[in-house]
Amino acid sequence: MAVTLSGISSSTGTLSAAGVGSGLDVKSLVSQLMAVEQRPLALLATKEAAFQAKLSGLGSVSGAMSALQTAAQSLVSASAAAFGASVSDSTVLTATAGSNAVAGSYNIAVSSLAQQQKLIAAGTTSTTTAIGSGASTTLTFQLGTISGGTLSNGIYTGASFTADPAKAPVAVTIDSSNNTLAGIRDAINAANAGVTATIVNDGSGSPYRLSLTSNATGAASSLKLTVSGDAALSSLLSYDPATATQNLSQTQAAQNAQFTVDGIGITSASNSVTDAIQGVTLNLAKASPNPSPATATVTVQRDTSGLTAALNGLVQSYNSVNKTIASVSAKGAVLQGDWAVLGLERQVRAILGSSQTGGAYTTLSQLGISFQKDGSLALDSTKLGAALSSSVTDVSTLTNNIGSAIKSAADNLLGPSGPLTNETDGINRSLKDIGSRRIDIQSQLAATQARYQAQFSALDTLLSSMNSTSSFLTQQLGNLPNYYNKG
Repeated sequence: MAVTLSGISSSTGTLSAAGVGSGLDVKSLVSQLMAVEQRPLALLATKEAAFQAKLSGLGSVSGAMSALQTAAQSLVSASAAAFGASVSDSTVLTATAGSNAVAGSYNIAVSSLAQQQKLIAAGTTSTTTAIGSGASTTLTFQLGTISGGTLSNGIYTGASFTADPAKAPVAVTIDSSNNTLAGIRDAINAANAGVTATIVNDGSGSPYRLSLTSNATGAASSLKLTVSGDAALSSLLSYDPATATQNLSQTQAAQNAQFTVDGIGITSASNSVTDAIQGVTLNLAKASPNPSPATATVTVQRDTSGLTAALNGLVQSYNSVNKTIASVSAKGAVLQGDWAVLGLERQVRAILGSSQTGGAYTTLSQLGISFQKDGSLALDSTKLGAALSSSVTDVSTLTNNIGSAIKSAADNLLGPSGPLTNETDGINRSLKDIGSRRIDIQSQLAATQARYQAQFSALDTLLSSMNSTSSFLTQQLGNLPNYYNKG
């Protein structure tokens, strides 16, 4: 008897192949069948690779567009700073010029700087020991101006105090929970009363002294402190420069800055002065009393270097966007025909080629910035220089409009609802779906492999049994001639 399977010989009347039972190569058969079953995984891997390539391409475009967004913002900033200010002595003051400054030279003489009022209390032996009985006490802070009188050893005589109507009084409650020097300090600082409290150690027998400093400079930031409640707290902290009740002593008076611009006297509550010279901010740093004030000369002039650099930056950033999009959207590239990417390119090109209003220059081509045959931008420095020399204000108006439009477009294109973000999110969802599908298929493949293994193992056992039967029958049939010969 002979049983024949593909790959199995029956020339001897028995099944023959490598194996445990019948010789059937179960492992090889299962492996070959599983290779076919795993084709869906290969298809998923191909799709995944394509999505990853698109994701990488979109990332390149987003990166280039983000750089253009930054360049547009720099152009807007440079457009607003068409003037520069230099100072002959930067130890006296520094200066910056805005877009509405006027070219010129200004002589500055500073006789006093604006400063805060500083007050200090009598010393105590501890920062954590209770002061007074702990009865509920109200500290009321009022900021205003001290006028007239005389000042000796930190105490005013014959002065008056005028509250600042723009600064409402602030009340701070002190009770048994915070009636220590440290507790009072913390309560004052938490109240946002326009005053900062600290503790100073003067090294004496009662070294711990509460120090109060007005947060703002200027004469109108002087302090009046009314204490209502515990007598011990009142004797430590009550302060009214218009009366004899001055339990705090002044270590620094609040005052305005005093200076002149070309001989014109000016007073300022702050050392940062924005309204003395049109379009110029002065930051006063050093003063000397009259008749020998600290002096410096401020020169305001057109500064076109920053604007020129910003325009060059815009051209370079756009060319990077143009090159990146051309690369990823070319024929056969990962983003060929991608509507989001091509739409982005069209939108930016439209802005760069648009006509703006508000000045003598209406297009970038009038400044020497024009498109080339390959879609890139080129800048003619000579033409730009001529435009800046003619009217830096009109150039600034145009570049501000263009920069603002590009930045706004970039914000929308790159924003959470923009086309690039939407497409990226869609691809990430597809990749997530592929991951879930892969897990499902792998689970199915495991079950299929187990089924194949069980089926071929059973077949192996069956063939082994058939081989045994075949051998037995062959042996019995081979004995028949001998049986008849004996007869």
